[in-house]
Amino acid sequence: MSALAASALVLVLGLAAGPLEAGAHPPRESAMRRDVARAWRAYSRRFIQRDGRVVDWGDGGVTTSEGQAYALVRAAWADDRRTFDRVLVWTRDNLQGGDGAALPAWRWGERDGAWGVLDPNPAADADVWMAYALLLAAQRWEEPRYRAQARGLLAAIWDQEVGEVGPWTLLLPGPWALGQTPVRLNPSYLLPFAFRSFAAVDPERDWMALVDGSYGLLEALMPLGALPPDWVHLDPETAARTDDPPGAPEHSADHGYEAFRVAWTLAADARWHDEPRARALLMAYADLGMRYDREGRLAAIVDAGGAPLTAYDSPGFYGSLLAAWGETRPAAAAALFRREIAPLSKMWGHGGWGGPDDYYGQNWTWLGVAFWVGVANPPEGL
Repeated sequence: MSALAASALVLVLGLAAGPLEAGAHPPRESAMRRDVARAWRAYSRRFIQRDGRVVDWGDGGVTTSEGQAYALVRAAWADDRRTFDRVLVWTRDNLQGGDGAALPAWRWGERDGAWGVLDPNPAADADVWMAYALLLAAQRWEEPRYRAQARGLLAAIWDQEVGEVGPWTLLLPGPWALGQTPVRLNPSYLLPFAFRSFAAVDPERDWMALVDGSYGLLEALMPLGALPPDWVHLDPETAARTDDPPGAPEHSADHGYEAFRVAWTLAADARWHDEPRARALLMAYADLGMRYDREGRLAAIVDAGGAPLTAYDSPGFYGSLLAAWGETRPAAAAALFRREIAPLSKMWGHGGWGGPDDYYGQNWTWLGVAFWVGVANPPEGL
């Protein structure tokens, strides 16, 4: 049994001795923290080149702004400044045209024998994660230039990726979404915990309106415990939900590989900022836990009521649920870790939680565990 599995088993046995109150999370045991650090090193060796490029081996070796942003936030939480700086420089030079305040192109790779930007459009979730990572780094390493770069990036996000949809101020998926009818939105791009930090360092812009707009949309999409969709289309004037237009991706209205990230986001805003709206919405994922208790697994893609739409599951989904259940069903979170996540390291034998080419799953499994054990925390002193 690995050290991580052993520590999880000890935790589960401890939880069995008596219930914990909602919102409790596991002890910050040194063994589990060491395994979080080990998983980061394993990921870095496999997916991050020496020049700072994050390679998605499962998608033809491309690089995305999302992958670069995840590496930045994970490096900050892992206290790995050397990797942080390498990833930051590569991103600036190759995705931002040499300007650290510019929104990065979302996709880079090889085409017709040449390497470079494949799609110059930004992806707003990556942009927000990158700005948040810079604030984490500024606080952790007491480096003002990271904060200055974050503020420049925040100006670009606000000017190019924030819009009014009905009564709400919302983060759009990219500049291309401005002026669309209907408006296409991704609920998992809404990161209220990050917007709160942005408000602290950039008071010139109304980031708290984005917090309220995010919850307005999420509450509308998650009535009576419904799960949010990967993508949604709204009327730009009324914010009423519309049918998906022709050509929308299959399963875009279901809860899949995009939407599962909402569970982590709500858990972060609940724990770090004691947000009651987040705690109320987390109950949708607590209800999903009852299905897991009955069936012993969860499909990677489910409908709004949690019914399975695929025959396979997703380590990344389990990682995000670990964060959510840590706030609402702590004993179930420990059991989920023991059953679904801890065995992944032993299964693949490389030190990470997931397949050697599963870049996305490894990121979200790690983020879930890091949050659960208290390695992932918001920047302080902003």
